Amino acid sequence: MVQVQEREQIEPVAPRLPSPPAAPAQPTLWRSWMPYVLIVGVAFALRMWDLGSRAMHHDESLHALYGWYLYVGRGYVHDPMMHGPFLFHLTALMYLLFGDSEVSFRFSFVLLGTAAIALTYFLRHELGRVGSVAAALMLAFGPVFMYFSRFGHNESLLLFQELLVVVGLFGWLRTRRAAYLYAAAIAYGLMFSTKMTSLMFGFIVAAFVAAAIGYETWRKGEEQPVLTAVRDVGWSRLVVCVAIVLGISVVLYTTFFTNLEGLCTAFWSPSIGSCAGKQGMLQYWLAQQGVARGSQPWFYYLLLIPLYAIVPLTLSLAAPFLAPRPRSHIFWFTAWWALASILLYSYAAEKMPWLVVHPTTPLVLLGALTVEGVARHFRRPWGLTPRQWSLVGLAVLAVAALIALASAGAGPAASALAAQSAALRKIPLLLILAALLASALAVAFRLTTRQALGALGAGALAILVVYSLHTAWQVTYKNGDIPVEMLVYVQSSPDVPYIAREVERLGNETGLRKDLPILLDGGYTENVGGQNVEHEAVSWPFEWYFRNYTAKTYYSKTLPGDFSTGKYAALLVMGTNLDPIRDQLSGYTGHKMRLNWWYPEDYKQLTWSTIPQTLLDPQERLKLLKYILYRELMNPPLGAREMWFYERNDLIGGGAGAAPSEAAASVPPGRPNAAVPEVGSVRVIGSMGRPGGVAALREPKGVATGPDGKIYVADAGSSTVTVFNPDGTVAGTWGTRGDGDGQFNEPWGIAVAPDGSVFVADTWNHRIQKFDASGRFLLKWGTGQIGSEPSRFYGPRDIAITPSGQVLVTDTGNKRIQVFDQNGVYYRSFGTEGAGLGQFREPVGIAVDAQGKVYVADTWNERIQVFDATFQPLGQYAVSGWSSQTLTNKPYLAVSSDGTVYATRPDDHSIVRVQDGLVGELALPAGTQLRQPVGIKLDRDGHLLASDSQSGTIVELDVGAGADAESSDASGQ
Repeated sequence: MVQVQEREQIEPVAPRLPSPPAAPAQPTLWRSWMPYVLIVGVAFALRMWDLGSRAMHHDESLHALYGWYLYVGRGYVHDPMMHGPFLFHLTALMYLLFGDSEVSFRFSFVLLGTAAIALTYFLRHELGRVGSVAAALMLAFGPVFMYFSRFGHNESLLLFQELLVVVGLFGWLRTRRAAYLYAAAIAYGLMFSTKMTSLMFGFIVAAFVAAAIGYETWRKGEEQPVLTAVRDVGWSRLVVCVAIVLGISVVLYTTFFTNLEGLCTAFWSPSIGSCAGKQGMLQYWLAQQGVARGSQPWFYYLLLIPLYAIVPLTLSLAAPFLAPRPRSHIFWFTAWWALASILLYSYAAEKMPWLVVHPTTPLVLLGALTVEGVARHFRRPWGLTPRQWSLVGLAVLAVAALIALASAGAGPAASALAAQSAALRKIPLLLILAALLASALAVAFRLTTRQALGALGAGALAILVVYSLHTAWQVTYKNGDIPVEMLVYVQSSPDVPYIAREVERLGNETGLRKDLPILLDGGYTENVGGQNVEHEAVSWPFEWYFRNYTAKTYYSKTLPGDFSTGKYAALLVMGTNLDPIRDQLSGYTGHKMRLNWWYPEDYKQLTWSTIPQTLLDPQERLKLLKYILYRELMNPPLGAREMWFYERNDLIGGGAGAAPSEAAASVPPGRPNAAVPEVGSVRVIGSMGRPGGVAALREPKGVATGPDGKIYVADAGSSTVTVFNPDGTVAGTWGTRGDGDGQFNEPWGIAVAPDGSVFVADTWNHRIQKFDASGRFLLKWGTGQIGSEPSRFYGPRDIAITPSGQVLVTDTGNKRIQVFDQNGVYYRSFGTEGAGLGQFREPVGIAVDAQGKVYVADTWNERIQVFDATFQPLGQYAVSGWSSQTLTNKPYLAVSSDGTVYATRPDDHSIVRVQDGLVGELALPAGTQLRQPVGIKLDRDGHLLASDSQSGTIVELDVGAGADAESSDASGQ
């Protein structure tokens, strides 16, 4: 009684105040749903945007085609090589609802990948209201999830299934509602029918539950929520859950009981009865560990996660310090899930980029807890005070200055004086950085330690969010089928859907449509030196694209007997399988293309010693920074599998088969299109389809003419120089692949001096070689790679010779032009990296007119820059169509004596002319197509020579340009 009286004295009862009116339930409910509805809606729209344009990946084509077999009534038999049956049944359902197409196939992954975002609403009790919204945002706009929810692999399906299991288990733990438990069982049944990673996830969940029960049993006398929840399941609910998992699995693996042998392949196939000789899913997965497909290093995911999931990674690392306390079961579960996933997937022998979804998902939930923990301390609508926001701004500016300082001095300099100036420019950057840091410290001292750390953390998070959104845009839309991204793995090239459209055009024009006879390389095996050597086929992904073509035929090594009759409208052959049939292709024109291509995987050579070397070397540091921001490869080129697409000559040029992205004209904004007359006569030199079928060229790039009228071609595909007589016959060829004298590694540029000396840009040997007119090696100069020193090259692309005899070289990777005499003696260089006048981003083509003016194709700035004879900038012309950073989009230039400039647009399959400041596309005669024009040259007779890299030809166009196209040729003619 005394204690009660004392308490009443210490804590007097406050007077009762009137209760505020209750808020209406409906607006509160709407406010709780609204953020998720908006996020899911935007995410769905982003995932559907341009969904069908990307070429079908090899794996996508397998999944799409076997789902199509089920859709058209050909049935489905489970094969562990293609994982579980759920994907194929879902795909067939999408075809039934929306028809069979690339979009309807990928719609399944969009649908479940988007639905996974909505599941965060059901975790708001565990993650908190702010934390669950943060998780939804990371799932919606994270690069990993955006890319793979538009990609036809299982991971988008598994993302939804794993999150639904988590929702079900924690919902049961919180509410004891059986619906949650059964939702988890449904999700796991679908997961087991999707991929064997279900076993790894099941182990992670089971290990956590076992550990939690063990901990609660050890800590007797305290609450035992996990142990109690497990006991509350009861035998009846457990039986129902097991029945759900087994029922879903049996129905799907047997395709609704039409394939009972699917029970053999579902898990482990016993060697009895009809199961003998078959492999179960687990057996196949274990066998693949010995294959180690992809051969990725153990640290593979430690590269991918920081590159593509930097926001959830950073937030999850802060979770032990900032997550709400006391830490809940969701904290310990997601921490264990993330750690176990990284360890298990790194230990597994088969590592693929799509598997990064699995460790990234728990990082998102763990990072969401960090956001929730921080948000609980906010006392203002925007969280921070004005002084804190000023500290955020100063910190962001300081980071920008630090990046600029780290990049300074790594680029090429025009001269020793320029190099000294570049070094001096570091001083103002240091002063700016010092001023920003001093200002930030002054502001920080007026804040508490907690406020200062919060402001700095907010600034760092803002930078990472912007970078993450930039990365998501790049990998999802800009580079979705260009393997400068590590997530883009052995991707079918854009050539594949183009070929499919061209075959469709042939079918429509002949009236045969899907009965068009086409011939496909089925590959073959041959014995070489006692070993069997496999020659690959073009089957995938073309089996998907040609699924409805009834007259497609496969051949093995040699052509069928009826090929000579002209029966087949088109032929597809792997580049490595061309030799056995090369001499039988008269009557057909071939176009060299890529079946698929891949990232160079230079990271496999990383060691503990190379990491500090890269960070400390300013040139390597700049390369790394450019890759992180712009995806400029540190060590090109990309790997690729080449193929040849042949069309019967009488079917070429119908117009409907125009290659993708063909633009009408490229003109400066607000300027009228130049009136470009139609090209006159056309002649094709070096054609793959000429009588005899002899291939003079494989992948021609640079073109030049000699004083005797001969045509010199740098052939990157065969690493040779081929010389044609004026009548188009082959005069000679020299060079082989290698790095010795007179050898080449993808030569791109070539120029001929008035005395007949030939200069070749030996691009990936990073040097220039000089020959006499007969091809005899004379001298060489240049070393690789990034650097500002004289004669250091990084991928030299083109060469031009001035009227005074100087040799100009576009040092593409070093963003400059180097100037030499004809003996390789360095004179000077001009240009630095940037977008200003006189600066370059990917300079490629170069040409000089009779007055000594220099014209440079400044590719990624999408312009032609003009310099006077002393290399001072005069002006520029805007040219669209050069923004792509593919390795094949390298434009070249030619200029006539009156200053008319011609430029190739490889990706737009066209040539443009610049005259009197107006830019317009050349109108080619009917029936003439350019597949991928690269090199270009004007001769004295008004003929424009363009190398068509994909078709392996030189196209001669009569443009009436007049004499003296370029000074070097004019002087010699």
